[in-house]
Amino acid sequence: MSQSLRQIKNRIRSIENAQKVTSALEMISVAKLNRIDKLLISFRPYFKSMGFLVKSILSSNKFLSHPFADKKSGKEICLCLITSDSGLCGMYNNNNIRAARDFIGENSDKIIKLVIVGKRGFSFFRGHKSEIVNAYLGANGGYSQKFSDEISKYLINGFLNNDFSEIFVAYTHFETALVQHPLIERFLPVEQSDIYKSDYIFEPDVDGVLEKLMPEYIKVKMRMIILESFTSEHASRTLSMKAATDNAKELLQGLVLLRNKVRQAGITQEMMEIISASEALKG
Repeated sequence: MSQSLRQIKNRIRSIENAQKVTSALEMISVAKLNRIDKLLISFRPYFKSMGFLVKSILSSNKFLSHPFADKKSGKEICLCLITSDSGLCGMYNNNNIRAARDFIGENSDKIIKLVIVGKRGFSFFRGHKSEIVNAYLGANGGYSQKFSDEISKYLINGFLNNDFSEIFVAYTHFETALVQHPLIERFLPVEQSDIYKSDYIFEPDVDGVLEKLMPEYIKVKMRMIILESFTSEHASRTLSMKAATDNAKELLQGLVLLRNKVRQAGITQEMMEIISASEALKG
């Protein structure tokens, strides 16, 4: 009985230690989420306005072209996959990696080259048939404009140098702290659409405007993608650590009840032995 009680106490102690760790990680993730979520919310209107402006200009004239919007022939496609550098963030990495694998499978007739952000994605696809041409590791969910611009610069150069005919990005779109969705969307060339139609007067000319606007738009788009991804990462880790802390709490409650029952049973057993011994002496 004492051995069983000792085992229960050891389990309680180990679960209490795990609960302290998950609770601390939850608080850290909440702090990071609150900080980056404010940045994301403030950045979204700017990105949407710039995207509307670019697509409106491109759709204003069907003969209008720009290197970032021109379609290229070729079988080499770049897929930029964004994952985390560390784990403990639920299905965040698994969903992104699964989406990337599905994309590779659906484009088996093309040559897929990978640009990977995050150690988790890099570890998974290392040795995969799709070549990893570049990797960005060590951001640890910390957003910086310099980091984002470095990625967009590499992708832009690869597209302009005809290394890639198309570029797609696999990332997680952040809706709320409870809802995030893995997405794969085209990064380059910029898609033209007929739904954006406006009449503009360009000064000095439309080519000059696009020459300044398009590179900035591509940079802003990558910044938005990185912000969405890192915000989703922190939200997913917050939920995972909260669930782990709650599960530990439930386990502890059950183990405490079991410990009390075992202890009570031990005390009862000792009392019965004392009473039996006393009765035996009287007899």
